[in-house]
Amino acid sequence: MPADLDLYSIFCTVARCGSLSHAARELYVSQPAISQSMHRLEYMLGCTLFTRTSRGITLTSEGRMLYSYADKAISLITAAEDKLNRMRTLQSGGLMIGASDTLCQFFLLPYLEKFHTEYPEVQLQVTNRTTPDTIELLKVGKVDIALVNLPVSDSALCVRDVLKVHDVFVASERFAHLKGRPVTMAEIAREPLVLLEQASNSRKYLDDFAAMCGITLHPEIELGAHNLLVEFAKIGLGIACVTSEFAAKAINSGELFEIDLCDPMPSRAIGLISLEGVPLSAAAERFISIVLENQDQ
Repeated sequence: MPADLDLYSIFCTVARCGSLSHAARELYVSQPAISQSMHRLEYMLGCTLFTRTSRGITLTSEGRMLYSYADKAISLITAAEDKLNRMRTLQSGGLMIGASDTLCQFFLLPYLEKFHTEYPEVQLQVTNRTTPDTIELLKVGKVDIALVNLPVSDSALCVRDVLKVHDVFVASERFAHLKGRPVTMAEIAREPLVLLEQASNSRKYLDDFAAMCGITLHPEIELGAHNLLVEFAKIGLGIACVTSEFAAKAINSGELFEIDLCDPMPSRAIGLISLEGVPLSAAAERFISIVLENQDQ
């Protein structure tokens, strides 16, 4: 029967001290208890580990061999426990977060700053991908948590809504003929459009909404970044579908105006996701709590 870890730990202490009494004092137990533990270990391993003399004890050849391995093993386990404790108390470790460029820029940055200020020893790693790609990274363990555009329907994920957003069409003065009146999706579809690429969840949400209106959108330009939608719209290259909250600066400054849809697109949400049923690290739990605390305020 294999010996338990405590016996090996006691053995290493006795071997290092060279005395049962000294080992007993170091471990705060009685000398008979130490002696009994060593007899038990020798019995389980089927060999003699110590030679007992009037001057103390010395290791046999079997004892020296065992000590060379056991001491390293105990040291590694102790180091691992210390590292786990430091990770648990957020004194070390890492946190891998997945998110799109847009969500990093307009939502994630202040939370990253707050977390890094509070826990500078925790290494942060952020990977930028579209929502579908980010979900795959989460499932294969390349990120611990992720920020995505909802809706996402997947029983393998734990989804927490963290921000309600609104998708709107915006345009420059080149499209002033659409300003100040209700506009149908059919009219929008006839104009040059600047949209996100089809791989994004935001684009899928838009296409689904257009389909409900009996419309198929055929954009002239497809882009991979939300901020480019705003910039392309500002120079009149087309009408862009943007997230109102993330394009507020350009809209409020008058560089772009929001088109008044007859039937506005329903609001959706930004979600913080993790794997359902999989325990989170202390760093991931704390980061999520920071985000949720802000949403409650």
